[in-house]
Parts: sequence; C-alpha cells; structure tokens
Amino acid sequence: MISFQPGQAVSHAYILSAASPEEREEESVSLAAAMLCESEGTRPCKQCRACRKVFRGVHPDVIWVDPEVKEHRREIKVDQIRTILADAYIMPTEAEKKVYVLRSAETMNRSAQNAFLKLLEEPPKSAAFILAVGNPAQLLPTVRSRCELLRRNTEPEPPAESALKDAEDYLSACSEPSLVPRLRWCRDHENDDKETVQAFLQAALVLLTKQLGGEPILPKLSRGEALRQTRRMEQALEYLRSNVSVKHLMGLLSVPSDHT
Repeated sequence: MISFQPGQAVSHAYILSAASPEEREEESVSLAAAMLCESEGTRPCKQCRACRKVFRGVHPDVIWVDPEVKEHRREIKVDQIRTILADAYIMPTEAEKKVYVLRSAETMNRSAQNAFLKLLEEPPKSAAFILAVGNPAQLLPTVRSRCELLRRNTEPEPPAESALKDAEDYLSACSEPSLVPRLRWCRDHENDDKETVQAFLQAALVLLTKQLGGEPILPKLSRGEALRQTRRMEQALEYLRSNVSVKHLMGLLSVPSDHT
C-alpha cells in the first residue's frame, strides 16, 4: 500500500502504475487517502475522519473520472478535462485540496492530454491529481515529465509460455496488411475457455508494454497500433469480467482496432 512518511513532501500530481484495474483502484484509494490524511504520522493513518471517508468512498473532495464508452471505445475526452479544469479552481468542501483520480488515464486522447497539461503546468493549490494507468508510456512525455511516477511494489506473475505464444501470434497477425491472419486466429480461438482467454489478454498487455517501452518484440507492429491494441486488450479484459462470451470477444478482436 502506498504511504507517506512524516514530513515527506506530497506532489500535486502522480502517475500510478499497476498491472491490473483492481490493483490500480486499491492503490488510488490509498494514495488519495494519504494525500488528504490529517495525521502527523505515517499517512494514510486509516483512523482520521478524512481517511475513513476516503476508504468508504464518501469523501466529497475525492473526484473519480472514468472514460466515456461509445461504440465499444473507452476514452477520456477533452470536455471531461475542461470540466476538471473549471472545477479545480472551486474550493474544496472539507479538505485542504480536492483529489481528482483519473481511471485508465492512458485513454485520454491527445486533445485531452494537451488540455490536462494546463492543470499540470499551473496547478491550483486546492487541487491534486492521480493518473491511474496500466502503462505510463501511453501518456505524452510532457504529461509524464510533470508527474511523479509510483509503481505498485508487487510484480505480477509472468505469463505462461502458451499465453505469450497466443499473444505474439495475435499481435503479429494484427501487423499484417491483410485481415485474413487476424480473422483466422480469432476463429481458431473462439471456443477457448475464459481462463485461457484471460491469460492471453494479460500476456498481450505484457508484450505491448515492452513494445511501447522500446523493446522491438514485434518489429512490424507500429506504435500507433500498439497503443490501440493496448486499449483493446484492457477493454476486452473488462468485458470478460462482465461475463461477455468468448465468442463475442473474438468478434471484437477480429475487427481492425481503428474501427472499435
């Protein structure tokens, strides 16, 4: 759990990186509590009024921002950031500052990230920001440079070789100009069980993170396609947790990523 020691300075903006949405949610709550904690000791203390409210999800000065979903695309849009920009200059209700938590912050489109830069460059004293991401490399360098990066201490277990092979085969198919390899891969896997598909999706995110970090694992896969596939894998994982069938997921994965 993320915490601050007595006297430790607190930044106005953090990029919080963790492997899964559940981990990001857990650490975001802990970080928000630590930023608002009223204790003079280690923060979050979990005992003060602010901590109790944050952990119960009822603190009025912790604002959660989710991507909008439209036609299977998840995206934080510039209008959402403009709303934060206007609201950030309104004084908090109880605490000394408001904490804005952007879930899946890497889904901010370029216009949204550029608008967010205004807040990072001249932040109001009454506001702080947590950008929860699976892969910090998906954020613009100018955004990353103005935030402190925090990573969850625990490392995820490495994917099984079979899952990595499936992920590499699928992503390689996506780098081909023809749709046939992608369609064939999805057809061959539409009867896989959910555990196998979940392992494949998680392995794909591991490969994409390395690819976006500069490792040429899939030389034919462009950076733009890698970013789109990262969003797609995270979206597919959410669908899988919502009991969407594997056959429907394979239908999603068979469509070019710029069409979802």
